[in-house]
Amino acid sequence: MIFWLRDKKNNLLIVLLIIAFLVSFYSSAFSSSFKKGFPAPTFTLKTIDGETFNLEDYKEKQKLLILYFCNNENKDSVCGIEELAEYFEKHIIEEKYQVIMINTHKDLKEEDITQIKEFWTDKKISFTILLDNQDEVSNLYNIEILPTTIFLANNLVVKRVYPGLLSKQQNLMFQYISYFLEAKEKGAPKKETKEDDGCDDGVCPPPTGY
Repeated sequence: MIFWLRDKKNNLLIVLLIIAFLVSFYSSAFSSSFKKGFPAPTFTLKTIDGETFNLEDYKEKQKLLILYFCNNENKDSVCGIEELAEYFEKHIIEEKYQVIMINTHKDLKEEDITQIKEFWTDKKISFTILLDNQDEVSNLYNIEILPTTIFLANNLVVKRVYPGLLSKQQNLMFQYISYFLEAKEKGAPKKETKEDDGCDDGVCPPPTGY
C-alpha cells in the first residue's frame, strides 16, 4: 500500500513536471516571434475614426514604424506619449516614421470612443489611434505591461521592444530613433562579408546603452 501511494505521488509529480515543461516551451515559442529580428505579426483593426488599418499596408512605406500600446484610462501608460510627440516634432522633419497608438480599452461603447477622441485631442496628439477593444492584437503581441513600445523596420521586422516605458528608457529610445533614422539616411554601403557582422542593411547597431 505504501509503495503504491509512493508510486502514485511520483507519477503525479512526473505529470506535473511534463505539463510545466510544455507550458514553458509553448510560451517561449509563442513569444519568440516578438523578439528583435523576427517579423511582426500582421493584423487589422479599426481606427478611432472607424477606418480600417492593416499593418501589412505599411510595409516598405517608412523607415521606422512605432507601435505604442496604451490605455487612456491608465495614467502610467500615457504619461510619456506627449514627450514622444514633442520629440518627433522637434527632431524629425521628414516623414521617415509612423507612430501607431493601439488603445487597449476593452468593450468600448460609443461614449467611450468619444471620450478617447477628446482625451487625445486635448493632449494635441495626432498619431493614428487603433481600437483593440477585444485585446486581439495585445494578445497577439503578448503585451503584459503598459505602455509597451515596439519598433518595426520598413520590412516590418522587430527592431526594439520597450515594455513598461520609463523615463530612462524613453531617453534611450529617443537616442536609438535618432541613430536608426540618421544611419538609414546616410545609406552606408553593405559590407561584403560572409560572416554576420551584426549590421542591418549596412547599418551597425548603436553603441552600448541605445
